[in-house]
Amino acid sequence: MKQAVKTYLGLGFRVCCHGGRAQIFLPDGVVLELVSLADPPVEAGGEFLRRRHRLYGRAGLLDYALAEEEGLEVALSRLKQANIPHHRVGHGLFPKRVVCNPPLPLLQGFLSPNPAPEQTQQPNGVTGLHALVVGSPAYPAALAQHRRLLGPPLAFEAYEGRRRAVFAIGKHFLYLQGAEQEGLQGLILRSRYALWGALEPTQTLGVALSLVGDPVFELTGDSAPETEG
Repeated sequence: MKQAVKTYLGLGFRVCCHGGRAQIFLPDGVVLELVSLADPPVEAGGEFLRRRHRLYGRAGLLDYALAEEEGLEVALSRLKQANIPHHRVGHGLFPKRVVCNPPLPLLQGFLSPNPAPEQTQQPNGVTGLHALVVGSPAYPAALAQHRRLLGPPLAFEAYEGRRRAVFAIGKHFLYLQGAEQEGLQGLILRSRYALWGALEPTQTLGVALSLVGDPVFELTGDSAPETEG
Protein backbone atom coordinates (compact mmCIF):
# COMPACT_ATOMS: atom_id res chain seq x y z
CA MET A 1 0.00 0.00 0.00
CA LYS A 2 2.82 2.39 0.83
CA GLN A 3 4.37 1.81 -2.58
CA ALA A 4 1.03 2.34 -4.31
CA VAL A 5 0.45 5.62 -2.50
CA LYS A 6 3.99 6.76 -3.32
CA THR A 7 3.52 5.86 -6.99
CA TYR A 8 0.29 7.82 -7.41
CA LEU A 9 1.60 10.78 -5.45
CA GLY A 10 4.53 10.77 -7.88
CA LEU A 11 2.07 10.91 -10.78
CA GLY A 12 0.63 14.11 -9.35
CA PHE A 13 -2.58 12.73 -7.83
CA ARG A 14 -3.75 13.79 -4.39
CA VAL A 15 -4.14 10.60 -2.37
CA CYS A 16 -6.32 10.56 0.77
CA CYS A 17 -5.43 7.73 3.15
CA HIS A 18 -7.79 6.51 5.85
CA GLY A 19 -8.98 3.27 7.38
CA GLY A 20 -6.37 1.02 5.74
CA ARG A 21 -7.15 2.19 2.22
CA ALA A 22 -6.42 5.14 -0.03
CA GLN A 23 -8.67 7.10 -2.38
CA ILE A 24 -8.10 9.46 -5.30
CA PHE A 25 -11.01 11.78 -6.09
CA LEU A 26 -11.34 13.00 -9.69
CA PRO A 27 -13.21 16.24 -10.54
CA ASP A 28 -16.05 14.39 -12.30
CA GLY A 29 -16.95 12.38 -9.18
CA VAL A 30 -15.03 9.21 -10.09
CA VAL A 31 -13.07 7.70 -7.21
CA LEU A 32 -10.00 5.52 -7.69
CA GLU A 33 -9.50 3.30 -4.66
CA LEU A 34 -6.26 1.60 -3.66
CA VAL A 35 -6.66 -1.46 -1.44
CA SER A 36 -4.27 -4.05 -0.09
CA LEU A 37 -5.08 -7.56 -1.27
CA ALA A 38 -2.97 -8.93 1.57
CA ASP A 39 -5.21 -7.28 4.16
CA PRO A 40 -8.24 -5.69 2.45
CA PRO A 41 -10.53 -3.56 4.61
CA VAL A 42 -13.77 -5.27 5.63
CA GLU A 43 -15.96 -2.41 4.43
CA ALA A 44 -14.47 -2.72 0.96
CA GLY A 45 -15.74 -6.29 0.64
CA GLY A 46 -12.54 -8.03 1.71
CA GLU A 47 -13.61 -11.57 0.86
CA PHE A 48 -14.87 -10.40 -2.51
CA LEU A 49 -11.50 -8.78 -3.29
CA ARG A 50 -9.68 -11.97 -2.35
CA ARG A 51 -11.90 -13.92 -4.72
CA ARG A 52 -11.21 -11.47 -7.54
CA HIS A 53 -7.48 -11.70 -6.86
CA ARG A 54 -7.62 -15.50 -7.09
CA LEU A 55 -9.58 -15.23 -10.32
CA TYR A 56 -7.27 -12.76 -12.02
CA GLY A 57 -4.07 -14.00 -10.40
CA ARG A 58 -2.47 -10.56 -10.55
CA ALA A 59 -2.34 -7.14 -8.99
CA GLY A 60 -3.72 -4.08 -10.74
CA LEU A 61 -7.28 -3.31 -11.71
CA LEU A 62 -9.50 -5.93 -10.15
CA ASP A 63 -12.94 -4.43 -10.36
CA TYR A 64 -15.03 -1.38 -11.07
CA ALA A 65 -18.14 -0.11 -9.35
CA LEU A 66 -21.10 1.83 -10.73
CA ALA A 67 -22.71 4.38 -8.40
CA GLU A 68 -26.47 4.01 -8.30
CA GLU A 69 -27.85 7.53 -7.83
CA GLU A 70 -31.41 6.18 -7.69
CA GLY A 71 -30.50 3.82 -4.87
CA LEU A 72 -29.67 0.16 -4.52
CA GLU A 73 -33.31 -0.92 -4.39
CA VAL A 74 -33.77 0.33 -7.97
CA ALA A 75 -30.62 -1.51 -9.01
CA LEU A 76 -31.83 -4.64 -7.23
CA SER A 77 -35.12 -4.49 -9.12
CA ARG A 78 -33.23 -4.09 -12.42
CA LEU A 79 -31.08 -7.14 -11.71
CA LYS A 80 -34.14 -9.22 -10.91
CA GLN A 81 -35.89 -8.12 -14.11
CA ALA A 82 -32.80 -9.06 -16.13
CA ASN A 83 -32.63 -12.40 -14.26
CA ILE A 84 -29.01 -11.74 -13.25
CA PRO A 85 -27.91 -13.69 -10.13
CA HIS A 86 -26.45 -11.48 -7.43
CA HIS A 87 -25.75 -11.12 -3.74
CA ARG A 88 -25.58 -8.20 -1.37
CA VAL A 89 -22.53 -7.32 0.73
CA GLY A 90 -22.73 -4.23 2.93
CA HIS A 91 -23.68 -1.25 0.78
CA GLY A 92 -23.04 -3.01 -2.51
CA LEU A 93 -24.64 -5.45 -4.93
CA PHE A 94 -22.46 -7.98 -6.72
CA PRO A 95 -23.98 -9.23 -9.99
CA LYS A 96 -22.56 -12.67 -10.77
CA ARG A 97 -21.37 -13.78 -14.16
CA VAL A 98 -24.15 -15.17 -16.29
CA VAL A 99 -22.26 -16.93 -19.08
CA CYS A 100 -18.54 -16.21 -18.73
CA ASN A 101 -15.79 -14.17 -17.13
CA PRO A 102 -15.13 -11.33 -16.48
CA PRO A 103 -17.50 -10.89 -13.55
CA LEU A 104 -19.93 -7.99 -13.74
CA PRO A 105 -19.24 -4.76 -11.83
CA LEU A 106 -20.22 -3.94 -8.30
CA LEU A 107 -23.26 -1.70 -7.93
CA GLN A 108 -23.11 0.63 -4.95
CA GLY A 109 -24.92 3.57 -3.47
CA PHE A 110 -24.04 7.04 -4.71
CA LEU A 111 -21.03 8.49 -2.88
CA SER A 112 -21.71 11.66 -0.91
CA PRO A 113 -20.79 14.24 0.11
CA ASN A 114 -18.47 15.22 -2.71
CA PRO A 115 -14.85 15.94 -1.70
CA ALA A 116 -13.49 19.45 -1.36
CA PRO A 117 -12.13 21.01 -4.60
CA GLU A 118 -8.52 20.77 -3.43
CA GLN A 119 -8.85 17.00 -3.25
CA THR A 120 -9.41 16.74 -7.00
CA GLN A 121 -6.58 18.90 -8.36
CA GLN A 122 -3.92 17.24 -10.49
CA PRO A 123 -0.88 18.93 -12.15
CA ASN A 124 -1.47 17.27 -15.54
CA GLY A 125 -4.94 18.76 -15.64
CA VAL A 126 -6.85 15.50 -15.29
CA THR A 127 -10.54 16.37 -15.37
CA GLY A 128 -11.91 12.89 -14.83
CA LEU A 129 -12.46 9.49 -16.37
CA HIS A 130 -13.10 9.06 -20.09
CA ALA A 131 -13.41 5.28 -20.32
CA LEU A 132 -12.80 1.92 -18.69
CA VAL A 133 -11.15 -0.78 -20.82
CA VAL A 134 -12.37 -4.32 -20.15
CA GLY A 135 -11.07 -7.41 -21.94
CA SER A 136 -12.27 -10.98 -22.29
CA PRO A 137 -10.96 -14.05 -24.17
CA ALA A 138 -14.64 -14.97 -24.70
CA TYR A 139 -15.64 -11.68 -26.30
CA PRO A 140 -19.03 -12.72 -27.82
CA ALA A 141 -20.22 -14.18 -24.51
CA ALA A 142 -18.86 -11.22 -22.52
CA LEU A 143 -20.64 -8.87 -24.92
CA ALA A 144 -23.95 -10.65 -24.33
CA GLN A 145 -23.39 -10.53 -20.57
CA HIS A 146 -22.58 -6.81 -20.43
CA ARG A 147 -25.44 -6.02 -22.83
CA ARG A 148 -27.74 -7.78 -20.40
CA LEU A 149 -26.65 -5.54 -17.53
CA LEU A 150 -25.88 -2.23 -19.29
CA GLY A 151 -28.24 -2.30 -22.26
CA PRO A 152 -27.27 -2.17 -25.95
CA PRO A 153 -23.82 -0.81 -26.90
CA LEU A 154 -23.64 2.78 -28.08
CA ALA A 155 -21.40 1.76 -30.99
CA PHE A 156 -18.83 -0.72 -32.25
CA GLU A 157 -15.34 0.22 -33.39
CA ALA A 158 -12.14 -1.38 -34.62
CA TYR A 159 -9.18 -1.46 -32.23
CA GLU A 160 -5.82 -3.15 -32.86
CA GLY A 161 -7.33 -5.42 -35.48
CA ARG A 162 -10.24 -6.44 -33.28
CA ARG A 163 -13.79 -5.25 -32.82
CA ARG A 164 -14.84 -3.73 -29.53
CA ALA A 165 -18.13 -2.54 -28.12
CA VAL A 166 -18.59 0.94 -26.67
CA PHE A 167 -21.06 1.20 -23.78
CA ALA A 168 -22.17 4.53 -22.33
CA ILE A 169 -22.34 4.75 -18.53
CA GLY A 170 -23.55 8.22 -17.67
CA LYS A 171 -20.95 10.60 -19.09
CA HIS A 172 -18.34 7.87 -19.20
CA PHE A 173 -17.67 4.94 -21.50
CA LEU A 174 -16.75 1.29 -21.25
CA TYR A 175 -14.73 -0.36 -24.02
CA LEU A 176 -15.31 -4.11 -24.07
CA GLN A 177 -12.88 -5.95 -26.31
CA GLY A 178 -11.36 -9.34 -26.98
CA ALA A 179 -8.14 -9.94 -25.05
CA GLU A 180 -5.92 -12.76 -23.83
CA GLN A 181 -6.39 -11.65 -20.22
CA GLU A 182 -9.81 -11.08 -18.76
CA GLY A 183 -10.99 -8.24 -16.59
CA LEU A 184 -10.19 -4.56 -16.29
CA GLN A 185 -7.13 -3.65 -18.33
CA GLY A 186 -6.87 0.11 -18.16
CA LEU A 187 -8.26 3.54 -17.42
CA ILE A 188 -8.42 6.35 -19.96
CA LEU A 189 -8.34 9.72 -18.19
CA ARG A 190 -9.23 13.13 -19.59
CA SER A 191 -6.95 16.16 -19.35
CA ARG A 192 -7.83 19.80 -19.92
CA TYR A 193 -4.52 20.16 -21.75
CA ALA A 194 -3.62 18.74 -25.16
CA LEU A 195 -1.80 15.83 -23.59
CA TRP A 196 -1.83 12.38 -25.13
CA GLY A 197 0.13 9.48 -23.71
CA ALA A 198 0.11 6.26 -21.76
CA LEU A 199 1.85 4.58 -18.85
CA GLU A 200 2.51 0.85 -19.01
CA PRO A 201 1.21 -1.39 -16.18
CA THR A 202 4.78 -1.87 -14.91
CA GLN A 203 4.91 1.88 -14.21
CA THR A 204 1.63 2.00 -12.28
CA LEU A 205 1.54 -1.22 -10.24
CA GLY A 206 -0.43 -3.21 -12.81
CA VAL A 207 -2.79 -0.53 -14.11
CA ALA A 208 -2.47 0.80 -17.66
CA LEU A 209 -3.25 4.54 -17.59
CA SER A 210 -3.89 6.56 -20.73
CA LEU A 211 -4.35 10.31 -21.03
CA VAL A 212 -6.43 12.04 -23.71
CA GLY A 213 -6.74 15.77 -24.20
CA ASP A 214 -10.16 17.42 -23.96
CA PRO A 215 -12.37 18.13 -25.68
CA VAL A 216 -13.32 14.56 -26.41
CA PHE A 217 -16.74 13.24 -27.33
CA GLU A 218 -19.38 13.59 -24.63
CA LEU A 219 -23.00 12.49 -24.53
CA THR A 220 -25.32 15.49 -24.65
CA GLY A 221 -29.03 14.86 -24.91
CA ASP A 222 -29.89 12.83 -27.98
CA SER A 223 -26.64 13.55 -29.82
CA ALA A 224 -25.34 9.99 -29.78
CA PRO A 225 -23.08 8.92 -32.67
CA GLU A 226 -24.30 6.66 -35.41
CA THR A 227 -23.51 3.01 -34.78
CA GLU A 228 -21.73 0.71 -37.16
CA GLY A 229 -21.62 -3.03 -37.26
